[in-house]
Amino acid sequence: MSTDVNYSIKGTTDVPQQVDKSKKAMTDLERQTAAIQKKFGDFGKDLFMSFFAPMVLIHQAVNFISGAIAKARQDAKDAVDFAAGIKVEELKASPVDPTTRYMAQKLQVDLRTEKEKEQAATARETVTEEFLKRDPRGRQYFFKEAATGDEGPGMSEAALAKFKYVQDAVAKIVEADMKKALKEEQDKAAADKAEAEKKKAAATVGVFAGDNSVFGVGNSPHMTMLNHQIELQKTANEYLAVIAAAAGSPGDFTKDQTGGMASQVNYKDYTKTA
Repeated sequence: MSTDVNYSIKGTTDVPQQVDKSKKAMTDLERQTAAIQKKFGDFGKDLFMSFFAPMVLIHQAVNFISGAIAKARQDAKDAVDFAAGIKVEELKASPVDPTTRYMAQKLQVDLRTEKEKEQAATARETVTEEFLKRDPRGRQYFFKEAATGDEGPGMSEAALAKFKYVQDAVAKIVEADMKKALKEEQDKAAADKAEAEKKKAAATVGVFAGDNSVFGVGNSPHMTMLNHQIELQKTANEYLAVIAAAAGSPGDFTKDQTGGMASQVNYKDYTKTA
């Protein structure tokens, strides 16, 4: 007995269609994802701009105000300098009155004095701090003061240098060094001044010296010039003596021949024609 099994195989399949549907679904998903990412990106930009834009405006406003204040200060300084710089002889023609000029000059002095005081205080604090950091004596003082001082431990050199008693203590430590350096500086200044005066005196003498400063060269140009002038004067005197003798005048025309009455003698003016 035989059994016949018949299988009916479907000749067409929908696999390609299902694949296409899957691809389409994946494409749609990618598009939706990209759209969502774009929306989030745009939202982030909008959020950033909504926060950043006002900050930019505020920054610009601050810069404008700061620039205006700086310009106003500069204009005020220029005006004060202008008023203070007016000379006394220019006051009558100047639009600046004497009172404004005086007050401007006084303000300049006051501001300069205040600035110099601030700079002096800053300088004293800075050198004290550096002494505490660099000098062995300063290190010893710092560790002692930082450990047992009234200000308590843990203070830095910069913080400790702000106190006046610390500045005074440091000044006391370096007082001997300061006096020694000051003495050397004063001695050097005195020696330089004496050397300058010596050179000045030598230069003054050299102008009228008969000999040149270089040995073997001869007379100096100044002395040569004076000798030429003397020779020319001698020649002129000789010619005048000859002229005076030919005119019947006294031989020595350089002496008064009127018995002290030269001021009362009437001289003929030969520059006028008869």
